[in-house]
Amino acid sequence: MFEVSSIELLAGSSGWDLRSFLTNSFSTAGEWISLAIMILGLVAVAISVWQIVTGLISQGKKQTNWAVSIMLLLVGGALSMTTGFQFVQSIASGGRKTIEDLGGQTITMLSTFFM
Repeated sequence: MFEVSSIELLAGSSGWDLRSFLTNSFSTAGEWISLAIMILGLVAVAISVWQIVTGLISQGKKQTNWAVSIMLLLVGGALSMTTGFQFVQSIASGGRKTIEDLGGQTITMLSTFFM
């Protein structure tokens, strides 16, 4: 029915190796995580706006933690941008640099995926 050469033409001989599979999986997972972080940022902004508005409408009758509401607004706004995932990655890379400075050596494991 199918010969070996026709199967290679259908599948593409260079697209099914382990390296390209892992590279594509990592980029797809990164996109999904980025979208999830953006959604969490939007939820944080919505909760923050709800707390601020209900706190102002109640005229002091409802107990509102203003510091948490403002922090939710700031952090949620930073995460809901299209660069929210890069924001989280830059925070993580700062922690990585601190650990490397304390340990005196470079962490090389999986560094090609994060750069």
